[in-house]
Amino acid sequence: MKYFVSYARRDNSSEHLKKIGSFLSRTGHVYIDDLEIHDPSCDRVHTVTNALTQADAFVAVQSPHYLRTEWTRWELSRALNGNVEVMALLPNWEFARWGTQQWPWLFDGSTPAPFPLLNT
Repeated sequence: MKYFVSYARRDNSSEHLKKIGSFLSRTGHVYIDDLEIHDPSCDRVHTVTNALTQADAFVAVQSPHYLRTEWTRWELSRALNGNVEVMALLPNWEFARWGTQQWPWLFDGSTPAPFPLLNT
């Protein structure tokens, strides 16, 4: 299983991201952008998009600012419109799947995403 972890930087310290990585790595490979070593000459958007495209599961880390950043909205939108399992990692370390009552963010169930798609 390949996990793509999406998170709001302002709500998640590198220590917390490492705990998430350790937690998820028990069952697969984990991509957490801020814990990756990036070649400065590489296109960061391409690297993130590639990791998301290759993922089997998209994990949105629930936090107060998650849907307040362009990046996290873009990542979630891409995941919802792609071929990937979408879930949220809740503060109690449980998962909530997209479209269930446990999903932590409000959305209009008649639309594919709670916000418009951003340009890629």
